[in-house]
Amino acid sequence: MSKLLEVAKLAGVSKATVSRVINNSDAVSPQAKQKVLEAMETLKFQSHNLKRAPESSSMLGVVLPFGKHIWSHSFGIDILAGAEEKAFDHDYMILIGNSNGGRETALTANMTSRGVEGLIVQSAERGQAEHLRYVQSLGVPLVLVDQKVEGLQSHLVRGDNFSGAVTLMTHLFEHGHTRIGLVSPNKHFTYKERMKGYRFALLDRGIWMPESYEALGGDESLAAQLNRMLMQNEPPTALFVASTGMLREIIDVLGEHNLRVPEHISIVTFDEHYSIVPEGYQEFFTSINQSGKLMGSMAVELLFQQLRNPAMEPQEIVLPGRFTERRSVRRL
Repeated sequence: MSKLLEVAKLAGVSKATVSRVINNSDAVSPQAKQKVLEAMETLKFQSHNLKRAPESSSMLGVVLPFGKHIWSHSFGIDILAGAEEKAFDHDYMILIGNSNGGRETALTANMTSRGVEGLIVQSAERGQAEHLRYVQSLGVPLVLVDQKVEGLQSHLVRGDNFSGAVTLMTHLFEHGHTRIGLVSPNKHFTYKERMKGYRFALLDRGIWMPESYEALGGDESLAAQLNRMLMQNEPPTALFVASTGMLREIIDVLGEHNLRVPEHISIVTFDEHYSIVPEGYQEFFTSINQSGKLMGSMAVELLFQQLRNPAMEPQEIVLPGRFTERRSVRRL
């Protein structure tokens, strides 16, 4: 451990703060400066020795799959905002990378080569973990957000997707719905947890749904699967939609069948406030909403804990979502 890091750890501040104190910078609070000076005295380190020690880059990397366009109000932006606020409180800066287009591996490699002291990654590389294992092998603290990566032991901050799904299903049950269709991407840890919650809630109530009540993507188009679901003798009275990104197409298909929400069919979903929904459906859907800002903030806190204790065991922080009842569910 470098002398700079020893002082920072004892004082409970960042290495950047220690560096500023020994270089007589004004950008340090009197309280932080006093803690650093007391730590230096305890460790019997002199300023001139610390100045020769390698300094912190005071920089963290954040890699997120924003897509081709970065929307001002999105889950990714909120993760970034929460991470930046927490990092700023510790005198750190954020280096941001958009992993859209398969750039995640290159971004993690470039950021570690530039000396970031920790990485936060919302991984979009399903089934691929070698680039993240390489980050860990370098001793760079790593925290995953939102998505668990199969086969990788890592710190993780995510939403409670399973319990959120059960909450939404319970809301539908309480409004008299028992024929509930599932619409979800059949990929990613997040969606699989939501699907598990949907199925558990049905099983817990002793309700069986045929496969024809599930539209999970794949080779067949979502529209084709929805059309078949809606044309059954007993079509669903409600839809559990695991991804708000599917709402626009769902509303279009419902319109082709002259079905309106919630008059003819009810809908519950996740993170409605982060989605670009069809015209006239803003603040409309009953949903479980996660806080991207809290997720980003907690991820940075986990990075700093690793910097203070590199040997700490991987932690998984599961954040509960907030249930928001709006107008998309009708009582039968």
